[in-house]
Amino acid sequence: MSPGLIYANAVFFLRAGGISLLIFFFSALFSIVISLAFGSLASSQNRALRAPARVVIEFFRDVPQIVSVFFVFFGAPAFGLQLGPVEATIISLSLWGGANGAEIVRGGINSIPTRQFEACRALGLRGIDAFIFIILPQAIKPVIPAYGGLCTVLLQSTALGALIGATELLKSAQIVIERAAFAHGGMPGITVYGFILVVYFTISSGLMRGTRLIERAFRPGRQRRQP
Repeated sequence: MSPGLIYANAVFFLRAGGISLLIFFFSALFSIVISLAFGSLASSQNRALRAPARVVIEFFRDVPQIVSVFFVFFGAPAFGLQLGPVEATIISLSLWGGANGAEIVRGGINSIPTRQFEACRALGLRGIDAFIFIILPQAIKPVIPAYGGLCTVLLQSTALGALIGATELLKSAQIVIERAAFAHGGMPGITVYGFILVVYFTISSGLMRGTRLIERAFRPGRQRRQP
């Protein structure tokens, strides 16, 4: 099958890629919010806050993503919610990403020396003020590599939306293959799926490179030699 098939469906693939990026953007955004909230609760000294947070985190971490996608999409009507494929995919990936991100945040907070918490108390900072101004800035640096990897997985997981009808990259590939096979015969799968593979590889590589640049930006600068 000629690569002309890709060119002929370029607009369709571009729209599907936009939907994939839309799913990824909001999934990553909501995951960050959930991660910070539950990661801080899971690190709390208050057992009444810590224990329920850990239960929620472990539940959504242990549920396979594909099960979560199906549960949200088909289970939402039972709660009076009518979700489209894109919305259901975003919610399910956000829950999974938030749970895994919360564990990353919790590890980052736990890596902070105890003396930093003692310094907060000495300065009169408690609760949310201590977390925002002292703890969180120090916890960001060690979690960047792990969170970059999590975001890459979220990007790749947008393909799960195809299972419930979201017209993202994988679904668009399936549609193009079916149309081409019906109209012209042959086996266009190798060309179309090869193109999708290259697209995911390119975007994921760019995302990981961006993560490394952010990580490098948080490294302490090298001290200049004294003359």
